[in-house]
Parts: sequence; structure tokens; C-alpha cells
Amino acid sequence: MRRIARAFLRRCRASEPVAGFVVLAVSELVTNAVVHGEGEVVLRITVAVDVVRVSVTDHNPAPAVLKEAGPDGESGRGIRLVDAISDAWESSGEETWCEFRDARAAA
Repeated sequence: MRRIARAFLRRCRASEPVAGFVVLAVSELVTNAVVHGEGEVVLRITVAVDVVRVSVTDHNPAPAVLKEAGPDGESGRGIRLVDAISDAWESSGEETWCEFRDARAAA
């Protein structure tokens, strides 16, 4: 998924720093969907004039939540990481999305 996302972002002329953050978010959101979701996982990356949006649907009605991972915890950091690197994010349950502002995207 990461290679596909990076290739798509390159074609859309996303800036390298933003592309790196988007690829990291793709990895985290898809992993969360596979581990915690139900049924088919769908990834969508949408590039507009100045924003890149990542959306993952997993058919789990429970929304993703920010968790405090313990210092020795091996999980629980994915959504917190997405919160830290994205400009906005939300989870309605079946869909979790995040957005990144990028003046070069789709130029």
C-alpha cells in the first residue's frame, strides 16, 4: 500500500514532506483497519488543489480513538501519530480520514 500511495502522490505532484506524512498515515490507518476492523478494507487517497485526503473504510461501527500507550506498549500509537502529523482527522466508525495541506498537490 505504501508503494502504491507514494507512486500516486508522485504523479499528483505532492511535495515530498507531505507525501512522507501521507504514506505514514496510510500505513497506520490501514493497519488499524486490518487489526480492528470488520470485513473489506478500502483505502482512498484524494488530491485536490491544496489538500491530500486519506480515507480508510473498514465496516467497524466503533470509531477510532486517541489512546495513551504505555512506555512498554507495543500498540496504541497509530491514531495519536495520525493526529500529530495531519492537519485534521476524524473517525465516524466505519470511516477514518485525515487531511494534509499541500500547496503543490494537483498543481
